Amino acid sequence: MDAIQNPLIDTATTLSTHYLPLTPIAVLIGVTCLVAQIFLTLLLDKRIFPRKWQGPWNDLPGFTAHQLIAFPSMCILTYYGMRDWFYNPDKEVGNETSYDRVFGETNLSDIPLAIGSGAILIWDTPTSLLVPALQDPLMLFHHVGMFLVAATMSGAFSGGKMIGYYYACYYFGVIEISSIPLTYVDVFHPKYKYYFEWLNHKKNVNRPVMKVIQGVNELCRIVFAILFLIFRGVYFPYVTFKGTIPDLWHAYNDETKQLPDGVPMWTGYFLICFVSLFALLQCYWGMLILKQIYKLVVPGESGKKKKKKKSN
Repeated sequence: MDAIQNPLIDTATTLSTHYLPLTPIAVLIGVTCLVAQIFLTLLLDKRIFPRKWQGPWNDLPGFTAHQLIAFPSMCILTYYGMRDWFYNPDKEVGNETSYDRVFGETNLSDIPLAIGSGAILIWDTPTSLLVPALQDPLMLFHHVGMFLVAATMSGAFSGGKMIGYYYACYYFGVIEISSIPLTYVDVFHPKYKYYFEWLNHKKNVNRPVMKVIQGVNELCRIVFAILFLIFRGVYFPYVTFKGTIPDLWHAYNDETKQLPDGVPMWTGYFLICFVSLFALLQCYWGMLILKQIYKLVVPGESGKKKKKKKSN
């Protein structure tokens, strides 16, 4: 194992030190995800490995591979986030002031931040650019923004000094609980026509297995909506505007203490701007979900509006 492990660690350290704004563990996680993406895509591609029994996963190999990697990643992030944000008895120890919460702790081996920076830069962003089914300008902006925030918090632009590590388990952990059911639901979205048509095809509708898949899909849609509205639509803006932004502002403008060595002033303003934008984005997505719920609860409203438009 050492013959394989040591060169990998050395390579990750070299890339981290000289070429990428990432910690060594972030590089390892990112490369692992990228290798898995390539392997699964090739394995699922029907042009490379033709097989008698095929499905939509063979028509969308890159997208399917992405979802297979994203699901366990979201589970890992949720586990670490929930554990450290809600169930860590020592969470408040040494974090009594804004300065402590922003500059008080550095952990270069943090898994959620490593996934949030390394996986997004090395795997998720390139995959989103190269796989047609994943090409979405808004999501690309979201992923690039997440990487920049994660890299800044990881100390990539401040000499290794982490910034706001106290909040990392929330932004790169807790909120991903809604992404677990979303990873499943997203597969059967109408924009991915191969999966959507496969799920709703007349020949498949009455099959017991397909009924189970459809049932799980409907359940996951409900669970996703509830979790998103709670942890992103409401709690995300609360944590951001009640805790993160005030702490960043006070820590960077504390006249009694100097900024830690190597921490530039712009990092504070950058984080304030980007977490604010992300909070507003969560609110926007939350409003879209509420509109969908309203249409389901009051189905006649959409029909009335259409009739009014036609009459006008």
